This record gives sequence, C-alpha cells and structure tokens, in this order.
Amino acid sequence: MESTRILRIVRYHWLTVLALMAIGATAGLAYAWSLPREYTAQADVFVAVTGSSTTGELAQGSNFSQQQARNLSTVATREVVLAPVIDQLGLTDSTEQLRDRVSTAVPLNTSMISISATDPSPREAARIANLVAAKLAEVVPTLSPQVDGTSPVRLRVIENAVPPATPSSPHTTMLVVLGTLGGLVAAAAVVMLRLLFGTRIRTTEQAADASGAAIIGTVSADRTAERAPVALLSAPHSLRSEDYRRLRGNLRFVQTSQAHRVFVFTSSVPGEGKSTTAANVAAALAATGASVCLVEADLRRPSLGRILDVPPEIGLTSVVAGEVELDEALVAWGPDRLRVLLSGPVPPNPSELLESERTIALLETLRADHDVVIIDAPPVHPVADAAVLARLFGGAVLVVGAGRVRERDVRRAAARLTSVGATIHGTVLNLARPSRADRQSYSTYSVAPAERPRVRRTGHHDDRPAAEALGGERSPAGRR
Repeated sequence: MESTRILRIVRYHWLTVLALMAIGATAGLAYAWSLPREYTAQADVFVAVTGSSTTGELAQGSNFSQQQARNLSTVATREVVLAPVIDQLGLTDSTEQLRDRVSTAVPLNTSMISISATDPSPREAARIANLVAAKLAEVVPTLSPQVDGTSPVRLRVIENAVPPATPSSPHTTMLVVLGTLGGLVAAAAVVMLRLLFGTRIRTTEQAADASGAAIIGTVSADRTAERAPVALLSAPHSLRSEDYRRLRGNLRFVQTSQAHRVFVFTSSVPGEGKSTTAANVAAALAATGASVCLVEADLRRPSLGRILDVPPEIGLTSVVAGEVELDEALVAWGPDRLRVLLSGPVPPNPSELLESERTIALLETLRADHDVVIIDAPPVHPVADAAVLARLFGGAVLVVGAGRVRERDVRRAAARLTSVGATIHGTVLNLARPSRADRQSYSTYSVAPAERPRVRRTGHHDDRPAAEALGGERSPAGRR
C-alpha cells in the first residue's frame, strides 16, 4: 500500500519532479558557465638508462628507469625546474602558484613522465608544458650520479604539447548531471515530506484510497457556488448540476431494500462542502418526484439556513425541546416534495441532544413520512455525532473536499465511522477540477442569476420568496 501511495504521489507530482530536475540541471549549467575556462596541455618525456649491454643489465636498466621515472616526476614541480620556466616565459606567477598549475603522472609499468600544464590560454598551457619538459631534461643529468663523467640517466622529450582545442575545466557535463541529480534528490524529499506529513486529496483515486469506499460522485468546482449554492435551481444546465444528478442516480442504487432511505452526509473536517452537497442532492432527488426531507443535524456550525436563504430561528432543537410541533418547524422549499428541517437554536449540549431518544424518534418519524431523508451531519472530526448518526441510520456518504483535506484526515474519519459499525455508502469528491472536455461541453451554458426559491404551504399555494412567506413562522408540512 505504501509503495502504491509513493507511485501515486510521484505520478500526481510528476511536473514538480521534472521541474526540480530541470532547475537542478539549469543551475549546474549556469554554475559551469560562471567558472573561467581553463585548458590543459600535455608533454611526454621518456627516461632512458645508458650503459646496459647484456640481457640482465637491460632488464635491470628497465626496472631502474621505471623507478627513476617515478622519482624524477616529482622534480618537475620543484623550484629548480619551475624558476627557469618563470624567468624564460616572463610569468607573473610565483613558484608556488605555477606548481599548482603543473602536474606529472607516470603511466603504470612505463619509463615515461607525462607533464601537464593548465592555463586560461591554450597556447600558454602548451608553452609551459613544453618548457617544463625541456628544463627537466636539462636538470636531471646534473642531479644523477656521474659514471665516467656522464650521467647514466637521460631524458628525451618524445611528444611536445600542442594547444588544446577544448577546455579541461569546468566539467560542464558532470556539473549538469550533478545538478539534475540534486533536483531529483529534492523531488524525493518532497515525496517523503508528502508521505510523512500527508498530502491534500485532489483526485478520485486519492479519495477512494483514503476513505476505502467507492466514488459515487464527483462535483466540479464552480466560482458561482458561493452566491448560488443550489445549482439545481440557479443553474440547472450547468456542469455542477449535472454532477449532482449523476450523484442522485448513483444513490438510487444504495439501500435498495429499504422503502424509506436515510443518507447521512458528513465530511472529515469543516469546510469541505458537505452541507451544500446535501442540499443539492436533496433538491435533485425531490425533482424526480420523491418525497424528501433535508435535516440539518450539524448543531455546532449550522449553515443550511444561509445556503437555502431560510430564517433559522426554529428547527430540530426547537422540536426536541418541545417548543414547537414538527409540522411547524418543517419548511416546504424549492421542488414540490422537498421539506427542510433546520437545526434551530444552537444548544449547549449538541452531542447529548443528537443521541437523545426524542431526537432518534423524531428522525424515525421523518423517515416514515418521506421516501428519502438526507441528514446534514457534523464533520467526523473532532466530534462523534456523525459516527453515531451513521450507525443508527444505516451508513454515511463521505464528502471529500478536493484540495481542502489531507489523506490522513480522511483515513481517520473512515476509521472512526467503521469503528462504531457504520457503513460508508460511498465517497463524493467535491470541488474537483473539471476536465477540459467537461469545461468545453458546458462552456455555452451561463449561470442565471440565483432566484430565491418559493415556499408552498400545505392547503394553499404560496408563491412568495422564502423569507417573505415565512415571516418568522413555519408552515405545516406533512407527507405528500
């Protein structure tokens, strides 16, 4: 499972991975371009031992010359050689500075010394290498033991240095590769941080994986949702309205064995859009002719009154407290067969009130009187109200706000629901980014100005807007 999450995160953030690698490669290239160009030229000197005649002497001489090559290679970077080079070429370097630019190497099992010189000018690098080789050949006979007045060790320049065509430094390819690897390491760090601290859910795959329940609906993000929350009425031909209709169609296959169904809509944390989703699903179900009751059971942060533009003075808490009858608290809203029971005044003990026998009996009455009851429950975190309601009424629909909740929060919410024996009927990915094809398909539809829904009272027809028709009172509303 962890490897699957890693692959999913990498696949979702592949643009970030590529961008970090590109930034690393660009940084390596820029650093390489900022460094001065340097060229390295090489001259080769052969070390010979004279005076050998027999085979044994030749073998000994070969071993001796190889040993001398290793010893004399260190002489090339000494002052006895470098000082004349500085004088003859008129260099401004000190002996120490020139020593840093001259190096020697002795290939394995050979009597050859390779002398390399580095300089910003390719021609100057070749001149330095050639002169160091020549001066070394001059100095060595004076340093070797004399036999019959001559030195047995001779040095001969076998290959002069030529100005190199390409710079030896900086190593542009290596720096670009290192920069790319650095970007890859940074991308890996991003993935690990996502795994350690959680990643926000943005796709249906993430939502289904975190909740452990199938996706039964995806609702597209819409900039008009804030001013026109109920899309079925304000923009019936919009993409968001079609999303709610698809969700309605999928819900019809849930709890098919029950004549009167109850769906508890909840979310992991506040702000994921569960109340708006519940209101639109209720309107969509009522539009098919089913009798629907939308119940606001979020007694801590009620929002259906604002979403539906209905005064929230009385509601569920008023009925449970015995202040009003149920028929007085129900509101006929929107489609002909939709009834709404708001939360009412916020109580001091929401959890105890929701779990009370009077509340359970009230909800059972609403289930018996309607084909479908939609309960807008509180978020699963940090209270247990939603889990209790889901257990009592068959299960929950978990709304996941794309970009607003982390995977770990959804996993914890799903675990809390299942731990009390509640079933998660499905997951709804809300505020999802619509595909380009969907945007193009619905680009010709405009959102009409949101109209205030009409209220119809039992016994007579009333066309007035909700706030005007109610006038602070609720109409009796039985089952139709």
